[in-house]
Amino acid sequence: MKFVIINGRKLGGIVIVVGLMLVLFGVGSNLSSRIRSTAYIQSNMGQLKKYSVNSLNINYMLPAKWKTNIEKFGGNEILYHNDFRASDNSVWGFVEVWNKSQDLKTFLNTSKEVSEKQNNIEQYTINEISVKNEKGYIIEYTLINKENKRFKAIEYFIEHDNKFIRFSFYTNSKGYTTNMKSVFKAIVETLNY
Repeated sequence: MKFVIINGRKLGGIVIVVGLMLVLFGVGSNLSSRIRSTAYIQSNMGQLKKYSVNSLNINYMLPAKWKTNIEKFGGNEILYHNDFRASDNSVWGFVEVWNKSQDLKTFLNTSKEVSEKQNNIEQYTINEISVKNEKGYIIEYTLINKENKRFKAIEYFIEHDNKFIRFSFYTNSKGYTTNMKSVFKAIVETLNY
């Protein structure tokens, strides 16, 4: 028979350290949501408004000041579409839910090839991301319109079930600031399913 001798001081120290780690984790989670709210306020985006797509069990949030317009498309490819625009026109874009008819990476590569043939994108990058434990991609590029004006585009594609959710943000390249990307990411992270 073996006896284990436990040093009371060491055990007490371990219990205190574990307790402090749990407290710090709880405080960190609470601060994360407050920091996100601060990012919206500092970017002059104010409070958020919740949008629900009940038929697809999906909801997300956008700044309440932004104007939105839900559109319906024929066919079975795009299941949901909501255009948005900041009141000062500094940011615009849309949120979509698509039926996934092919591998998402294949879909994105095909879209890139079409855009490159039209010579209207530059500085295209694609990176894998994870949003709410779902696989996805973030795409960044410069879009050039017919008048040769340049726009910064940041798009998120998140896979979910047999669908993917697309958040597309556009802004004038001259007005784009690096903190906009963190605000766009925070908006995407409001996604729930």
